[in-house]
Amino acid sequence: MDGKRALYYAAIGIAVLIGVSIVVSVVSALLSLAWAIVSGIVSLAVLAGVVYVLYKTGAWLLGGDDADYSASDSVGGSRSASASTDAAAESRQDRLRRQYVEGQISEAEFERRIASELETEEPDDVDRKVADIEQELERER
Repeated sequence: MDGKRALYYAAIGIAVLIGVSIVVSVVSALLSLAWAIVSGIVSLAVLAGVVYVLYKTGAWLLGGDDADYSASDSVGGSRSASASTDAAAESRQDRLRRQYVEGQISEAEFERRIASELETEEPDDVDRKVADIEQELERER
């Protein structure tokens, strides 16, 4: 009976080893899958960040609407410190320029609206901006 008992315990031991091996394999596969999912999410987040930075850089370099203008305005001239203080007026003037260039408003309407915008500004700023606008109008013709 000793031989049968030894075979019985050996069979149980082998079955337990096989069972443990299967459990370890399944847990390992699940952990690998979880790691792959986490790694994929992190990779996509990093990729999205890189794409966003490239988009913002491209918009800044190409002078897009949402770029932060610090050195030049949309027509290529340089800004002075006094001109950048009124950002709301600049955006309204840029919008008027864009509407004129796209043909949404006539030249007379453009000049009338710009004149009303410039009435509230200092005389030096007005003279400089009028000169800029006249240069832009000449380029458009």
